[in-house]
Amino acid sequence: MLSGDDLQRLLETGGDVTEEAPVVEAEKAPAEPAVAPLAGEASEETGTVLCDGAVRMRSLKRSPERGGRIGDGCSIGYRTQEGDPLEEAELGSERLPWALEVVAKRMQVGDVAEVVATGEHALADEETVADVEGLERRWRFEVATVAAGTCLDKFRLSVDERIAAADRLRERGNQMLKQGRLLRAGDYYERGSSFMDVIEAEDMGMPGGKKDAKAVANNRRIRECQKPILLNWALVLMRRKRWSEAERKCAEVILDIDSSCVEKDVWKVLGCFGVFTATESHGSRDHHEVKALFRRGQCQIQLGSLEDAKKDLQKARDLDASIADDVEKELVKLKRQQKALDQQDRGWAQKALKKGLADERSKPKQPTAQDEDDIDCKVKDSSKTRLMPETSAGTAGPVSHKEVLAAQEKAAAEAGVDDITYARQREAIYNQLLMGGRPE
Repeated sequence: MLSGDDLQRLLETGGDVTEEAPVVEAEKAPAEPAVAPLAGEASEETGTVLCDGAVRMRSLKRSPERGGRIGDGCSIGYRTQEGDPLEEAELGSERLPWALEVVAKRMQVGDVAEVVATGEHALADEETVADVEGLERRWRFEVATVAAGTCLDKFRLSVDERIAAADRLRERGNQMLKQGRLLRAGDYYERGSSFMDVIEAEDMGMPGGKKDAKAVANNRRIRECQKPILLNWALVLMRRKRWSEAERKCAEVILDIDSSCVEKDVWKVLGCFGVFTATESHGSRDHHEVKALFRRGQCQIQLGSLEDAKKDLQKARDLDASIADDVEKELVKLKRQQKALDQQDRGWAQKALKKGLADERSKPKQPTAQDEDDIDCKVKDSSKTRLMPETSAGTAGPVSHKEVLAAQEKAAAEAGVDDITYARQREAIYNQLLMGGRPE
């Protein structure tokens, strides 16, 4: 339909009008969506910061096809420099540097990233360096291939496979702990513990009814596997002075042991049916409990929970007399810290008494003109007249508190002072007595 202007042009030109084609803006290609940082990551203009700043990753190339997830156990083909031949490694193996292992879990086949790592994250497990703290490395990391079906998924593994994987990670963590690489050891213990998060349903119907003996047995094997992992993880955290986290790991072990005591009758029944042998039922219970109690007591000393620490340490000593000397050393630390806290509390109490309970009326005040006009009762604290009016006249002063009060009463009656002045004189005598004054 023609508008008014178009119709006027048509009449003026005799009907020869060429309609102008509308201008259509070219559609802009949609920008590639930014990759949101995962939990525990911080995104910066230079890339993504991982592992509390120890690893920095900047994407150089993104593959257009997105494949499956890369995880522990996957065999990958990779390059660390452009043009280098492909290398192969299993994710989580001793050959791959820790930083590349972390970054690979966030990449797909065909992705290329620049990776910078410092400290322990720059090393593979098989490498040893004298100065780990000052170490920094940089790679152009490319994931070229991934072997299918090799990822360890704890939800698809059997109980035996998960226990075997957790044990392997615990042993690797122990090796790193012996080398003093605390961060890497803690990483292995954390990953090993995660395999023990999945347990089987024990109730075969209504809660409180009959239990599945096989599920109960499998869950107990899982808990027994997790105890040494948690205890070693706690040890790493203690050496890093992360006392609250270490205390929680020890508490997990103790809580699990306490809950197993409630099920003691169940284990007896299972033993009768041959599910457990006599050596499997409770052989290592005390050993794990002693370690958990002792280490939790050490953490509680550092956290200031001295009463709880004392209970845990003494209970550990009762369970295992061979650690009596170690417990005694910790108790000495506890007593030393308790003494320091007592001195601190004593100083606080003295300040509180001085500030909160002191009588302002007992403080000496300088007489003002108004005071002198109204009531003449201001004398120096050192004057004997305040306590013993008789001594100002040259007579012998009283020698007891009772005589001081009597002398003041007599002097007040002779001077004919009013009730307010009398009360203030009495108050001055009482304050002097409370401060340790004694009549001369």
